[in-house]
Amino acid sequence: MAIKRVGGSIPQLNRNPEGEGIKRLFFSERDVALIFDKTVQGGFGYLQAGTVMAINKSSTGDGVGKLVPYVPVVEGITFGEDSALGASVLLQDATATTLKISINDSYRFNVGDIVCVENSDGDGPVVATISDIDRTTDARWATLTVSSFSHSNFTTAKSGYIYTKAAATTPYMTAAYVLDKAIDTGEGIEANGALTSIVVSNAILYSNSLINMTATAKTDLSVVTDGQFTILK
Repeated sequence: MAIKRVGGSIPQLNRNPEGEGIKRLFFSERDVALIFDKTVQGGFGYLQAGTVMAINKSSTGDGVGKLVPYVPVVEGITFGEDSALGASVLLQDATATTLKISINDSYRFNVGDIVCVENSDGDGPVVATISDIDRTTDARWATLTVSSFSHSNFTTAKSGYIYTKAAATTPYMTAAYVLDKAIDTGEGIEANGALTSIVVSNAILYSNSLINMTATAKTDLSVVTDGQFTILK
């Protein structure tokens, strides 16, 4: 989730972090884990160490191969919680060729990205390729122009949402890596992305420090859970 920022330019006292503070990620020695560097797509704000990540599997565009937050499509998402870190809610019902999301969220996507459209009833996902992003015509939302798709089920009443395609087959989302450190990918017009390190294998992690390590993600990553630990072999 996004970190709390200072509440305006006025004298104030901020005690942060409160509660448990920053969780430790590694139980095993970090130095023996298989770790390497990756680029994360911009627009997702602050991502904590331990966040499960996926890979943008679009065919063209600036986002190809960059990391995006894993979306637990199979288990379902809840907006306002960690499960929705990589998802953008539809602000209007989808049409055959347009998707309307917040202007802020639109900076998560690039022309050429393939997006997956889903809803709370699980009527999707269906895929569509972005050909244009309009952030100026309407101050209420950005309009993504996409290739024609079967759109009738993807409405605000059904909590329609979109996410970046991150696998070749349905649900077009596969967990790939775990963030090794906390990063800020930027938001809105300042969505510049981030360089980060990710952990792939040979590590024992604290399970309660992992974000979106669902049953499906565990299968994707071939991890083993043992008590309070998650083992990346």
